Amino acid sequence: MIVLARWPRISACLDEALDLAPAQRAEWLAALRARDLELGADVAALLAEQGAVESEGFLEGSAQLPAAAAPLIGRRLGAYTLQAPIGQGGMGSVWRAIRSDGEYDAAVAIKLLNLALIGAAGVARFKREGSILARLQHPNIAHLLDAGTTDDGQPYLVLELVEGEPIDAYCRRCRLAVAARVRLFLDVVAAVEHAHTHLVVHRDLKPSNVLVTANGEVKLLDFGIARLLETDAVDADGSAPGRDATRALTPQYAAPEQLHGGPITTATDVYSLGVMLYRLLSGRHPAAADDASAAQFIRATLDTEPARLSEPTATSPHASSAPTEGIAAERATTAAGLRRQLEGDLDNIVARALRKRPEERYPTAAAFADDLRRHLAHEPVSARADSFGYRFAKFVRRHRAGVAAGALVALAVVAGVAGTVSQARRAEAQTLLARSERDNARRELAHSEASNEFIGFLLQEGGDKPFTTSELLARGEQLVERQFAADPTEGARLLLMLAEMYGQDNQQKRALALVERARAALRDVDDPALRARLDCQLALHLTDNGSLEAARPLLDATIARLRSAPLGERDRVTLAACLGSRADHADVRGDTRAALADAQAAMLALGDPRPEYRMLAIGTRSTLANLQGKSGQLAAAVVSYEQAIAEIDAMGRGRTRTATTFHNNLGVLLSKAGQPLRAAAAYERGLEIARGSSDSNAMLEANHAKVLIELGRADESLPVFERSLAQAQAHANPRAVANIALIAAPAWCARRDVARCAELVASARGLATMLPAGHARLGTLAMTEAQLALARGEPAAARAALERAVAIFSAATEQNTIGIRATTLLARAGLQVGALDAAAAHAAGAVAQARAAMGGFEHSEWLGSALVAQGLVERARGDPAAAQAAWRAAVAELEPTVGTAAPATAEARQLLSER
Repeated sequence: MIVLARWPRISACLDEALDLAPAQRAEWLAALRARDLELGADVAALLAEQGAVESEGFLEGSAQLPAAAAPLIGRRLGAYTLQAPIGQGGMGSVWRAIRSDGEYDAAVAIKLLNLALIGAAGVARFKREGSILARLQHPNIAHLLDAGTTDDGQPYLVLELVEGEPIDAYCRRCRLAVAARVRLFLDVVAAVEHAHTHLVVHRDLKPSNVLVTANGEVKLLDFGIARLLETDAVDADGSAPGRDATRALTPQYAAPEQLHGGPITTATDVYSLGVMLYRLLSGRHPAAADDASAAQFIRATLDTEPARLSEPTATSPHASSAPTEGIAAERATTAAGLRRQLEGDLDNIVARALRKRPEERYPTAAAFADDLRRHLAHEPVSARADSFGYRFAKFVRRHRAGVAAGALVALAVVAGVAGTVSQARRAEAQTLLARSERDNARRELAHSEASNEFIGFLLQEGGDKPFTTSELLARGEQLVERQFAADPTEGARLLLMLAEMYGQDNQQKRALALVERARAALRDVDDPALRARLDCQLALHLTDNGSLEAARPLLDATIARLRSAPLGERDRVTLAACLGSRADHADVRGDTRAALADAQAAMLALGDPRPEYRMLAIGTRSTLANLQGKSGQLAAAVVSYEQAIAEIDAMGRGRTRTATTFHNNLGVLLSKAGQPLRAAAAYERGLEIARGSSDSNAMLEANHAKVLIELGRADESLPVFERSLAQAQAHANPRAVANIALIAAPAWCARRDVARCAELVASARGLATMLPAGHARLGTLAMTEAQLALARGEPAAARAALERAVAIFSAATEQNTIGIRATTLLARAGLQVGALDAAAAHAAGAVAQARAAMGGFEHSEWLGSALVAQGLVERARGDPAAAQAAWRAAVAELEPTVGTAAPATAEARQLLSER
């Protein structure tokens, strides 16, 4: 790996080496190594890489397929038959194939791992590509259809077959104008944005990996060197993540940090997108000539500032041999017209994407796309410094017909004084912000003193006898009414504090009432930050009470209001809290992508918080961890939660409601990861804390009861479910009641108590009125309805409900592993009604999904249960050897995750013993 600090010396030596004839380089390189071994090794590595790339025709297209490819034509891989090779890369070869099992006719692409790479490291990286593709479901990404292994142990992936041409060739052939190219490019950015929201960085974005079909549909391909943002420090083979990825990158499109070994982030893909857009619009590379060597591209990317997009091609120092008029004609314009279209916004947008420091680029692909859309709509863009004249010009462009000559005269007058006014406004804004910060500091100090005195008095007065949390909160309300009647600002802040405590105590309706009282008290007070905090807290409680439609516009308006004004520290903290509330709202709606974006923005707004805001930062990180889990990165999410728990322990808050919540959420993540034993331990730790403080947590109780069933302790779970339901009903929390009923119902179905199971399912159906159509939780509801149908002896109805559940899970943005259970149960239901082929397909699908959803864990209960079902199918098909192999593999997955006493492990062992 080349270290950036050494690059100037490396670059100078590389220039000298490239000027030498090949025969002279060996002697020169030996002398360099004698003087400086490390420098000589760096230069030799770059020269060797350049030689390898040039010999493979790296920049000219795909390398030739090996002669050994011919015998593979006609070979059967599972349900598919290979027809013809499509391409060859470092990781493997890609083939056109057809479905040949008679189920249906379809052409697909099959990617085979190179035989030379079969081994722990190669297979692990190949599986990682499959895992990445499995989690990405977007119309502009070629999606994964299936996966398997050949009889000789060669892994393969079955992918959507894309019939198209590279995006640059498509634009050239269709002679697309600049605006049309930008619109087409936005589909590429949308695909990359989808990958980023699922925490995947592509790392090899280039025109040959973006195909456009005959009907103009964009498809992003090849995630072979993609990297998960929260990948562990080492891969399965013990190597650094993506250790050979740097060698596999394309120098023309690689970001500077890829070349000097820096951290890979979403900004890395933004840079590659910038290079691609630059080429699509101008017809040339931003820093080097098209015929440059790999080493020259590397040197130019690291050392040379990109030329302005609108610079005339013929006079640019990096010009290609193509004439200016020819490039313009390919864009349906003249050279002068092309220059005018590229000047201004597009110049600035592309320049920002191509900045050498990642933190100076667009932070996300979404932000890049937003500026491009605003440019197309003739609206101001963030990549250009704001000014009145700039915004007025955009207004004129959007409303040409309505702008009269008088407006032009006014514009001329305004232009004469704009500089003076702008400077005065900036000075005034800075003065106002300083005053606001000073006033806010005074308010914070006064509030701190008042709240400390308030809480101290509350606890001191209750020292004679034990009070429950509810009683203390009720006394707090009375105290605020009496003591702060004449101070509406402080009264509102203390009511907000009490509302947050009520929310933590699962008394959402009471919390909602207090927030509304606080907002009413603040009606005539000028405190925008506190008003914003109250509005966002109101939206949060509306969300918890199932009023999603009322909460969303309140959140959007408040966040927009905060962002429209200069932000002091208190305002940034308020903005972070509001973004966190909107992330929770989006999460409840099932929009994981939006939730993740808001949670990341909240962390950015917080920055490095002061000590009094550490809990808000920890809470925001926990939200991010939850969303990581929903995006499929379960092991990383578990680590994040364990770190959050360690932080609050270090702060002396390890036995608080927050700690209880964190242990509950950790248990939920472990359950989703197929780790019931570890989940039970997390839940039990949370319950131990809750019981020690006389607190109750209905969802924690219910989650623990659910995992007890999986561990074979069903008798212990029934009273726990009843108790947690009673708690939720006592707190009048309809969403909690419906959620607990949903996870409790299967316990009674399993005991054949059909009446009680049906009651709980009916209660759980209330979620349909609280959640948007297609929410993943409704898939769980359909799966529970299937379990009720099975308990009633109605296998056909159960199968229909499971098919509905699988459809919901497949379409949801959340990566919900419960969908694996639905597919596994669908395979068993197919066996019950005699649909053997369908059962086999569902069992294979469940196994493939479970392997793709391991989330960084070595074993998974989801995979073990799916393998049990697959073994049952193989036995029904008359292949006892395959059935036994599946059950042995199932036991290896189940024992470390649910233990030997669990029903699933017992079933697998019983099946193994039957001969």
